Amino acid sequence: MADRPKIVLLAFDGFPLRAFNKVVTPNLWGLGRDGGFAQEGGRTSLPSTTYPSFATLMTGASQQKTGIRTTAQKPGAVPGWAGGDRCLVPTIVHAARDAGLRTAVVMGDQKLQRVLRLDEMQQVWPPAAVVPDGTELDAHGYPTNAAILPHVLEAAADRDLDLLFAHFNETDTLGHDLGPSASETLACVRAADAMVGELLSVLAPDWDRTVIVVASDHDMTRRLPYPAIDPTTSRDCAGFFDDWIADGCAAWLRLTSGVDAHMAINRLTALEGVENWRWREPNVLLLLAATGRVFAAPWIPVNGIHGSLSTDRTLAIVGGGHTAVADLAASIADRSPRLRDWSPTLAALLGIGLPEADGFDMLELSVLESAG
Repeated sequence: MADRPKIVLLAFDGFPLRAFNKVVTPNLWGLGRDGGFAQEGGRTSLPSTTYPSFATLMTGASQQKTGIRTTAQKPGAVPGWAGGDRCLVPTIVHAARDAGLRTAVVMGDQKLQRVLRLDEMQQVWPPAAVVPDGTELDAHGYPTNAAILPHVLEAAADRDLDLLFAHFNETDTLGHDLGPSASETLACVRAADAMVGELLSVLAPDWDRTVIVVASDHDMTRRLPYPAIDPTTSRDCAGFFDDWIADGCAAWLRLTSGVDAHMAINRLTALEGVENWRWREPNVLLLLAATGRVFAAPWIPVNGIHGSLSTDRTLAIVGGGHTAVADLAASIADRSPRLRDWSPTLAALLGIGLPEADGFDMLELSVLESAG
């Protein structure tokens, strides 16, 4: 039994990494103490927002391959030059299903379920990304953690299950509305940790073959009382870009055809509140805001924001009784794992392939480094 792993990929949306400690999250802390965790957390690609991060986590592929670059939805931009709204490559759940393995998906964000194409799965909740009537919803219209917990526990209790992906969303909603350090947000974190304790109890009969990975998509920081950054209001930037889309503390810009790219970068990165930038295609630029700053958008979170360098850290915890857990724990202790490395690592444990993945099998890499 121990040779055939039971993989549980547990993901918390917008989890404030500072809340991971033995006082606020005793069950997660205990899981990491007995298994392992990355001291500095894991790392996600930029922008550090929900859709791109989860697409990378679940496929092991870069944004260029997944096509998911932004969580923001703007007519003319998504789908379009700034990416798409459906993942272009298979997730680890698709690969496991196609290999004949038994899978289950439970998600607290029905929109993300569609983005990841997990609405195609047979064993998925909510079914076909449609939340059943009567389900308790949070302030943003997503199922609460308490609402999805029974479905997570039911799936985890399946002794024949090979892969479970469970996504809890409520920490993200409260973090945006009240702030990542608000008492209500921390109360949600504590409640989520208690749910982890329930999950561990349900998994106990299969503990010897279980590998649990706990991840998140991004950290969150408090929004500071500065005006939102709007490149369209700067005369110095006029004519250098013809479209743009804000994604929290980050913004994608499409440079105007024929402009001097170096001049455009100099002007755009000189905007007050812009801290850094990344070059993507020849005419696509990602601007990154300074800590606490945000780009102008139709909806801007009141208190908690993410998207830039200050929020690119993630939870990175492993546990379980499978023999691979100790090696995986040692690997993430030595190096902060990237989100793109989780799926290739777990796929290798399941004996399946992810040909589109850009990430590394962390167990294989650890062996190579030890030998070298």
